This record gives sequence, C-alpha cells and structure tokens, in this order.
Amino acid sequence: MRYQIVFVNLFLVLFFIYQCKESKNPADIAPEIAKLPAFGGEWSLEWENQTYSLNILPEENKVLWNGTKELSIELDSVGIRIRPSDEETIKGYFLYSDLKPKSWIGTWENRVVRLIRKGSKE
Repeated sequence: MRYQIVFVNLFLVLFFIYQCKESKNPADIAPEIAKLPAFGGEWSLEWENQTYSLNILPEENKVLWNGTKELSIELDSVGIRIRPSDEETIKGYFLYSDLKPKSWIGTWENRVVRLIRKGSKE
C-alpha cells in the first residue's frame, strides 16, 4: 500500500510538471520572409503635418527613419512591429493583410496611419 501511495504521488508530480511547461504561442512565430508579401522598400508616412521617409529592410530586420535613425523590426504571424532599438515601446504595427501594392494601413503611436510606397501616384 505504501508503494502505491508513493507511485501515485510521483505520477501526479510528473503529470503537473509536464502540464506546467510553457509552450510558445503560434501567433508569435513569424513565417519565413520569402513567404510574406513584399513589404520592403521605401515608404512615406505623413505624421503630424510632416512627411517622413521609411526605408524598410526586412532582410536586416531594420527600418531607416528619414535615412538616418535606425529602428528595428519584429515579425509575428500577422504583421510587423517597428520600434526603436533601445526601447520596449512599439512605434508602429502593420498587418500583412492590409498591405496593398501602393499603400499600407497600420498604426503609428496609437493612431491609424497610411504608408505610401515611394514612386506611386496614389
């Protein structure tokens, strides 16, 4: 009887350890860049009565803001996050599903914005 109690307790402990392990959320896993729509290149953003230039470099996981300041890109299963490399706060978020050939709607500092691909006449 004593061995049965020890065995049951050991089984319960192992069962709870197995159930408590942390699993990765599938939404946090980014697809391969080759399988994503082509979002790289030069874009313009109208923000607070000024026009800014964003050069998105997906292979390097970075964005050049007005050609100088470097922001980082984080990909997930539904979109990209743009944030300063030295901060935790997200500047912008853009969904792959909202990407059009000449424009891309997303958020920038909690406001809805539209990026315009450079060279387009939209």
